[in-house]
Amino acid sequence: MSLANFLKPRHLHSDPAVRARAMDSLADEAILLRMACEDPDLEIRHRAVDRLKGNDVLRSVAIEGQHLDARLKAVARIDDATILAEIMRERKNPDLMMACFEQIKDQQVLEAIARDPAYNVTARRIAINMFADQDLLADILKSVRAPALRQAAAEKIEDPELRLEAERQARLEQTQPDKNMDRILEHYDPEVVAEMLGAFRDSTAAVRGLGVILARGGDAGERAAELLGRFLLHAKPEIRLEALTQMRPVAASMADELTELAEKDPDPAVRSALTKLICEAGSKPDA
Repeated sequence: MSLANFLKPRHLHSDPAVRARAMDSLADEAILLRMACEDPDLEIRHRAVDRLKGNDVLRSVAIEGQHLDARLKAVARIDDATILAEIMRERKNPDLMMACFEQIKDQQVLEAIARDPAYNVTARRIAINMFADQDLLADILKSVRAPALRQAAAEKIEDPELRLEAERQARLEQTQPDKNMDRILEHYDPEVVAEMLGAFRDSTAAVRGLGVILARGGDAGERAAELLGRFLLHAKPEIRLEALTQMRPVAASMADELTELAEKDPDPAVRSALTKLICEAGSKPDA
């Protein structure tokens, strides 16, 4: 009997130990690939992945594999960041996405993911936090005074001199925390800036920055509106209030959502602000 027959599922050979020994002796990569992608036995799948050589064949397992465990094991062996990025774009599984991110160190690949709308929003946000454009982080740090946002940006700046200079500028400009946002948006992709601000969940300064992007309109403005909508569900009422303030330009188009929030929000100040915003939006004449 051939090795390939020993490797067929249990209805042809029921002894896992025999199949495992056959797997260790097999050299046919096409059969190994099929075993990695399809075999019902976890140990056989894993042994097959271990025997495969080359990023391209491992990519095939990560994309075509029927079992998540084999796909994750294949990803862990891929050392080409571009291939990992392709896998994330084609198979939008959260566990697979995180496994790919654990392997990606190339800053250019991370930035490409952050800028590419073909990836889901979660992937782009994670990429933004990982590639952490140093100049952009320094500008974010200089432009806001909120401690949580400044700390989050400062922790990602690797160059000690750049971090110290940014912190010094932040202290000098803390009386006008948002004055640099327009300048930032002139130098960086507004969608990337929006995603980065959206990742700082506990900062009213980040919410104000999203408001600036929203007011500018375009695709980045639409994304800023989506992120601000999420801040309306934040646990802290002060964050929800700031999000309401920044969403005033699009309140008329969100009347139903705002009305529902006004009925459910646990904080009386937020409910009052919601009611006021709904009334203001309803009193404006149609454009």
